[in-house]
Amino acid sequence: MIRAAVLLALAATSGFGWVESVEFPWNSFPEHLWERELVWLKNIGIRHVSLTPGNAGTAESARLARVVQIVRRLDLEADLEGPVPDELQPLTRAHGGPLTEAVAGAVRIAATEPDTLIRERHAINSGAPAILWSDVEDTIGPNGFKAGAVNFAGDETPATAPLRRAALLSGYWGAAFNEMRIAPGARVQLAPGAKSPEGLSVTEFQSQAGAAAVSIINTSKATWTGEIRAMERGGKPVSLLNVSVPAHGAMMLPVHIPLVSGPLCKGCTGFAPSDYLVYATAELNTMEYENGIIAMEFAASAPGEVVLQLDREPSGPLVAGGRPRSFDWDEQTMRARLPIPAGKDAGGRVRIGLAMDAPDHTAFFENARVLMIGEANHLTAQFSSKEIAERSRLRIIPELPATQTAVRKTDSPDEPAGSSEPVRSVYHVNVPKTAVHGDHAELALEADGIQMSHVRPQILRPATLRFPDAIQVRLARASSYRLYPATIGVNARTGGEITVSVRNNAPEIRTFKLAISADGLDSSPASQNVTIGASAVRDVSFRVFANQTSPGLHSGEVKLSGAAEAAEPFRVLVIPSKGEMAWTADGFYFLESAALRASFLPGAWLEYLAKERGEERLPAPVTPFSPGPIATERDALVFSGGHTVRMPDLERLASRKEPAPRGQTDRRQ
Repeated sequence: MIRAAVLLALAATSGFGWVESVEFPWNSFPEHLWERELVWLKNIGIRHVSLTPGNAGTAESARLARVVQIVRRLDLEADLEGPVPDELQPLTRAHGGPLTEAVAGAVRIAATEPDTLIRERHAINSGAPAILWSDVEDTIGPNGFKAGAVNFAGDETPATAPLRRAALLSGYWGAAFNEMRIAPGARVQLAPGAKSPEGLSVTEFQSQAGAAAVSIINTSKATWTGEIRAMERGGKPVSLLNVSVPAHGAMMLPVHIPLVSGPLCKGCTGFAPSDYLVYATAELNTMEYENGIIAMEFAASAPGEVVLQLDREPSGPLVAGGRPRSFDWDEQTMRARLPIPAGKDAGGRVRIGLAMDAPDHTAFFENARVLMIGEANHLTAQFSSKEIAERSRLRIIPELPATQTAVRKTDSPDEPAGSSEPVRSVYHVNVPKTAVHGDHAELALEADGIQMSHVRPQILRPATLRFPDAIQVRLARASSYRLYPATIGVNARTGGEITVSVRNNAPEIRTFKLAISADGLDSSPASQNVTIGASAVRDVSFRVFANQTSPGLHSGEVKLSGAAEAAEPFRVLVIPSKGEMAWTADGFYFLESAALRASFLPGAWLEYLAKERGEERLPAPVTPFSPGPIATERDALVFSGGHTVRMPDLERLASRKEPAPRGQTDRRQ
């Protein structure tokens, strides 16, 4: 039974609140990529994952426990698609863990299928308590490879755009929708004699406080542009002008959103009770007020507008999509009409900000882009006055140890009397080594109960190592798998180069020492010193010699020391200079020579690569051999049924000089 976590209150109400969850296929997804993928899900706005169950009391159950621990460190929630094993009971919500209670009724949507956004919006309109997205990641399981919306390298396909929009929308509306009900009266405003547009449906949801959302779904093959008639609080009609919904698209438009501090307008403490957002013709994902500026983020596939009802004229300027833009102010109605430019990415994300008035006090961080794991990070904040600095406090999510040091002004004879030089403080934030690389922290400066500034720095290891020339296996046209540990091929007679890319994640120049070692191989040099700029990457190359080493896989390690410490395992594949060899790693099987590499999964011939030219000699993955176990001999692979294959056999098959082995089918298209 598919389970999706929701707040207990959600199950007891008839509201339309919902949770966006992603099925995380941990048991058919490489373990070394778990953390990276869960971080990505959190960063796009997903707060809940659904885990396929493991076999109780086995090593698989221990692996599942490791997944749940990552979920916990990221402050996410998870449920199991089945009962919770006894050994995982300490990780349930009842014991303070991330495994939540669950309710049935989730609508399952495969991310790789067409019209996923429309299906998701129909599910929300019908009151589904949760949406469960599947097929988000590439997987390799008992049935072989299955492509997802994100490949093993972390590259996204266009199929992730609806998921990203869904995550942002639920993050904004999810809690508010618990109190909403369907409000009659929303409709398409037609010209006299005009017919209702085909494939267009309009539904309005409204809370008792008057906040409303208008869901528009367009299942037709053409973009629809027109006017939508909705209802404000108290039954007052409002016209949403020039609404544009793309073909096979959907939008959730805000109507009558009060500009008071709460889940729909963060930090909005400086507005009158009568101030509100009248409507917008793009999806609203964020609205917040800080330092006298109201900022809004939208998903806008086409240009739109947002109308604000205010008790005073904004001082401006308006910045939309990163550029100053003009806006209309109507003194009679006290309404501001602000343009929304179309977003440039696949999700149409765009941000606008309007200055209401100059704040009495200001505070902001000068250098808070990243936080280094395992280090004390020194972040400088600037305040408009000494008094506001003394009354301020730093709020951090998650809670991290932090201390504050005031920066005194330097006495200078050139400084005029009564100088208003800003006051600075340095916050020393310690990030534990258990923090997850790629996660984010929320830092905010508050004074007198008002948030004056906030930043969202990324949490990173001080330095990261990777091998750009590592062997990767093509699984599909847009998906490859990089062997782990990274595997680099070298010639048994001539040796080869191993290149290590070192990324300095710190916001300053740093110097490191890089040392390399591998079983049975010599390297020149054994270590190197390297200086790398702030947030920059440098490649460091080592020459390895393998003439005294047997062909096959040999373990190695790269160690970084100096300004930071890191270590990364790797493998060296020693390839005979003449003849062929068979080898296996990570569930893949290979026939390899100095010039050619053929890779297989049971039942599938994945690629046939001319290495020097990087030429793929196999037009597409084929299945000329029986599925089932594969055995390796010195220079051959033995497939199920005892069929032995060597490199000359592959040459004939690839050039179609002979048919596939008897009883098998060549499925090349």
